[in-house]
Order: sequence, then C-alpha cells, then structure tokens
Amino acid sequence: KPIFFDFDKSFIRDDAKPVMKANAEYLKANPQVKVRIEGNCDERGTIEYNQALGQRRAAAAKKYLTDLGIKSSRISLISYGKEKPVCTDSTEDCWQKNRRAELVKAE
Repeated sequence: KPIFFDFDKSFIRDDAKPVMKANAEYLKANPQVKVRIEGNCDERGTIEYNQALGQRRAAAAKKYLTDLGIKSSRISLISYGKEKPVCTDSTEDCWQKNRRAELVKAE
C-alpha cells in the first residue's frame, strides 16, 4: 500500500505509520525480498523541485523502515517527481493521491 504526504512535506504522517510497520513486518518475514521505494509528487511545482521532493519522500520512508530494523542494503530509492500521477484532475483530492511513496519489489 502506498503512503501519502502532506503538501510540500516529506515526513511520515501518523496515518502512514501502520502501513510502514506492516511493510517492515513483511520484510522481516521475507529476508530475501528487496524493495524499491518510489517517491511521487502532485503536478504543482517545477520538475526539478518535485524530483528533489520525491527523493526526500522516498528517503523518509527508507529511514522509517531502517529504524524498524530493515537493512538499508535491501532498499533502493527512486523519485518520479510528478511524472507518474495516479490521478490527473487538478483537485486537492487528486493531488493528495499523487503525493505518495510506494514500495515495490525490486528485481
């Protein structure tokens, strides 16, 4: 499940902590699995700014997992900035869906 972020923020929100804990438990139970954390942003802001913000979001998610005992070497990061929206309407509800970090199994 993705975790979501507030506008222009990269800290892990309280509503994301149970999701991150569940992700950590899965990774602890499956030590062979490596993940890639993909940081994403809404459409507002420049390409460069959103690339950096997406990277900070992915890094915050990685730090949360490593603080829960997951080895850093099992986690890679990428920022897509605003290039991979899940919703394309220019509304707050849609922007919220795009401000996310997603964990995917890495090859």
